[in-house]
This record gives sequence, C-alpha cells and structure tokens, in this order.
Amino acid sequence: MSAHVVYLEQLPSLFEKWKEKFKLFVPQKKGDYYLLQEYERGQEICFDYDVIYNPIKSFLFPSYETLLDFDLKTYASKPVVDAEPQILFGIHPYDIKAINQLDQLMEMGSVDVNYRARRDKTVIMGLEPLRVAKTAFWSFMDAEKVDFGFDLFWTKIGPSAFVVEVGSVLGEELLFVNGKVDVATAAEKEVARRKHQEIVKKAKMQNVLKFPNTDIPKVMAKSFNSYVWIEKSRKCLSCGSCNFICPTCYCFDIQDEVDDLLKKGKRYRTWDGCMLRSFASIAGGHNFRKQVFERYRHRYMRKGRYIYDLLGELGCVGCGRCIQSCPARIANPLEIFNFLWEDVSYEK
Repeated sequence: MSAHVVYLEQLPSLFEKWKEKFKLFVPQKKGDYYLLQEYERGQEICFDYDVIYNPIKSFLFPSYETLLDFDLKTYASKPVVDAEPQILFGIHPYDIKAINQLDQLMEMGSVDVNYRARRDKTVIMGLEPLRVAKTAFWSFMDAEKVDFGFDLFWTKIGPSAFVVEVGSVLGEELLFVNGKVDVATAAEKEVARRKHQEIVKKAKMQNVLKFPNTDIPKVMAKSFNSYVWIEKSRKCLSCGSCNFICPTCYCFDIQDEVDDLLKKGKRYRTWDGCMLRSFASIAGGHNFRKQVFERYRHRYMRKGRYIYDLLGELGCVGCGRCIQSCPARIANPLEIFNFLWEDVSYEK
C-alpha cells in the first residue's frame, strides 16, 4: 500500500471537500471524555485522545433502529434501511479490529441487511494513538495494529505532519480530492514506524496480561465453576453498561409497536445485553440465567472463549471502556483473565 504525507494546514480544505458527500465525524473533547462527533468548520480535532468513549459500533449499528413499517389494514410491510454516507476519522487500531469482527458476525448465517448497508457507506480513517488510556490493555489483545479494515490510516509524525497509509481505492480518491499529495519518503515512513513502536512499548508497560492471550480460551474452559463469578458478581447492578459500551457486543432485541388507532405500526430493534436480567427471559416466565453470577460469567465466556470458538479470535480488544463505565468497578476483563490464569496454574 502506498503512503503519503499530509500537513495539518491541508486538513480543513480536505474536510470541507469530504463534507460535500459525506457526514464527517472526528474526535473531540467534551468535558472529561473524548467523543466522536460531527465535524463543523473551525472545530479543534483531538489527535492525541486516549479512547473515544462512545463505541464506534453506534455509527454502524445504532442503539435504536426501525427495521420495517407495516399497515394493519392492507397487511403490507416496507423495509426501512437508513444508511447515509459517512466518514469516521481518527479511529484507533483496536476499534478498527472491533469493526472487522462485527463485519464477520453480522454476515454469519443471514446477512444483517441494515448493518451491511450502513457499513458499505462508511469510510474508516484510522489514527495511530499518541496516548494510552489508564484502563486500556489493547497491546495484549493483538489490537495494537491492523492490516485491513481502513480506507486511510494516519500517523502524526510531527506537530503538523502526518504519514497517511492508503488502504483502499476509495481512500486514495478521498486523499487526492484536492489534487495529488506528496509521497512519503523512506525517512518519513521510518518515523511513523517508530511512533507506532513507541506507543506500543508504552502500552505494554501498564495493565499487563500475565500470560499469552492465545491461552485465554483454555483458561476460560477450565474456569466455568470458579468461585470468582460469585465473588465478583455480588456487587453487580445488572445495569448492562459494560455491554452497551463494548465495541464488539452486538446483541439486540426486536419489538413491534402499533399506533393508537391500530392502523399502522413499526418493527424496531434496540441494543440488548447479557448482563440484563431480562436478556435470558423466555416464555412462561422462565429465565435460563436467572442468577447474577451466571450472567456475569457468560459475559466473560463470550469475550474469552465463545467468540474465539466461532471466529478464531477473542471477543475483547482491550479498549478498557467497560472498566470506565462500570459503577461497581467489577467489569475488568484483564483482571479476570489474570486471576483465572493464576487460579488454574495454582491447581496444577
């Protein structure tokens, strides 16, 4: 893939050109958090953010979405597929990895038409991290680098310069929308490589996974009856924050709603989560994960084993959002993985 150099002063004109055909979302600081929000001329872009708090999945798989409209008089229905062209600028590698995983999950079996339509109209522009969030452990989840899933990937190599790696034909077209840009020299590409090495080295110095992540599924398989599930879940509020903030959680619930005249209605879906008591409720008032510890265990089994069995990769990218959002401070995958590994190793 080719690499080019773009200067900070060139960005405003690029952004304005992109906005003619796309909604453009960029990282911005809002209070104590960084959010991905729609760009407006003159806004400051946070190139040095640690983690975007709103999960990137919300731009591809909204928390509330109408799937179809129906008429109770004519018994006719019409699918609703709402997908606007959009650019997500400044996405860190671990979030791109999460998107790549969702792409697979949403196409297994019957393709999720709404997700696919929105994904096909989304341009992903990656950004090398300059800082590491206090709760992050993505460097131990093989999420510090991605080789695909982006159209352009930006690395800030100086106060006003970026090395931009092209990942798709569309990405190259968008990069050249105002004319050709300079090709990156060997020296500039070397600076970008070193920037990547520096941030990964920094990330590996905090929140350490004490064993190879390839052993996580084996550890989880031996830990189904561990006492940690009951011990930790005592404080769980079953709020589902860890599910909703997670970039790889994709469960949803579908409901039908009819107007007060009983003439028209709609079918919609909303995010759902395995930590919610209602998630495993079925007809007759039964619940096959009634106890909190069962739901708590299921979440970690999904992240550390079940998704791996399905795709050959872990369901956690180490972004640390769940750790930040949990009011009971018990939603730390790294802490659980390390504890279970030590527990299993001690049993040997």
